[in-house]
Amino acid sequence: MNESSRETISSPVASPALARSIPFEFHAKGGEYFRIWIVNLLLTIVTLGIYSAWAKVRRLRYFYGNTRLDGAAFDYHGRPIAIFKGRLVAVGAYGAFYGLTHFFPFAAIGFLPLFLFGVPWIIMESRRFQMRMTSYRGIRFGFDGHYRGALKAYIGWPIVAAFTLYLLGGRMVWEQVRYLLANSRYGSEPARFTTGRGPFHVMFLVSTALFLSIVVVAFGTIGWFVTVAEPGEDPEKIAATLTTPTALGLYVAVILAYTATLAYYQKSFLNASFGGLELGPHRVESRLETGPLFVLYLTNFILIVLTLGLYAPWAKVRQMKYQMESLRVVAAGDLDAFAAGLGDGTDAIGEEIGDFFDIDFGL
Repeated sequence: MNESSRETISSPVASPALARSIPFEFHAKGGEYFRIWIVNLLLTIVTLGIYSAWAKVRRLRYFYGNTRLDGAAFDYHGRPIAIFKGRLVAVGAYGAFYGLTHFFPFAAIGFLPLFLFGVPWIIMESRRFQMRMTSYRGIRFGFDGHYRGALKAYIGWPIVAAFTLYLLGGRMVWEQVRYLLANSRYGSEPARFTTGRGPFHVMFLVSTALFLSIVVVAFGTIGWFVTVAEPGEDPEKIAATLTTPTALGLYVAVILAYTATLAYYQKSFLNASFGGLELGPHRVESRLETGPLFVLYLTNFILIVLTLGLYAPWAKVRQMKYQMESLRVVAAGDLDAFAAGLGDGTDAIGEEIGDFFDIDFGL
């Protein structure tokens, strides 16, 4: 199936005049997820990491099962053994790389082409696995992206962006998002990605300018604290200067500015990405806002620090709840009728072969 243009398969849906806005619902609870999280953590430690594959499946099944759209929940069908195989391959590859380069340091150069050409394949296969393991109303999602598209999006465009000093960084991000979303499908119905490049260019350039401004101001101010000290002054006195109320105020300001920049980037990225997703006559809207996202990130960070990390499960649930409930589907008709007209879009023999060789690389 061609990546750039695929025919939309007709489905028995109602007229666009009957369009309605259907919000996503997220019913996970921090306390429930904490019990899953702590058991997963302890068993992963006790088994020296082996249980992490089973932990991932428990976590995803909990989150998918608590995400609902129009009264129906999503399902995750991944199997721990597929994830475990992927992690064995990753550990084995790293072990081979470390062992070879330890004895033959120049061998690392030979791994560079393997890395450059291997990463797009890993991204492609990970996406394919992730989509095939997800279903809604009993119908699996799918991914039809090809290696050439992944190579272009994840190697070609980053190189081009670097040569332009990242003035084309927004185009790079747009190409990567388009590759992931435009090659997705639900059953036999291909998705479309309609967001233009403009929002990604603005998002990338504004975020980069804000981040660089933070870095310049922070390091410039710290440098000023150091230079105002007398020549040959005791390093301990210089260190004391960097812990004065004024310096601590600077650190707080940097954290606030960075969090605000991150909130702006995430809001812009997710709204532009999911807000351009269409499936048949239906489309997705994303309504994240910078202010609430900033407060969410900041309070989560503070509470995680104060609880020495124990608040992390509640933080995850809070973030996912806000992001999911900011999404909605503008449906042109009944989603049940749409799903019923699709089938699962898979070939039985091909699916069995795919399941046999499934490897999840964790992306």
